[in-house]
Amino acid sequence: MVRALALLLLGSLALASPLEEARALYARGEMEGVLARLKPLLQGYDPPEEALLLAGFAHHRLGQREEALYAFSRLVGTLRGGAEALFGFGLALRAAGDLEGARSALEEAYSQGYREAASLLQ
Repeated sequence: MVRALALLLLGSLALASPLEEARALYARGEMEGVLARLKPLLQGYDPPEEALLLAGFAHHRLGQREEALYAFSRLVGTLRGGAEALFGFGLALRAAGDLEGARSALEEAYSQGYREAASLLQ
């Protein structure tokens, strides 16, 4: 009985999607692992919104400004990702030194309900 339960648990872990694995790694602060799990999802023409968000924030936390900016711009440029994408885009622009662009993105994120942007606008 215990062996069957262990096999069932192992099987369910093996079936976890790359996105689920990336979420768990992000929660643990393992940004390199996040990016490795998301890589296959980001290769396509139209990657999942959440994959781009996770990748953008992971790149930002790793100090990879250009990569973060690229991930967020893919969302913002297609009007996907909403306020969270605008917030990330603002963070990436700010890190890249584009303070005017960052302020604009953060103001828009705030106007769409992303309250965390307020502290960066002061």
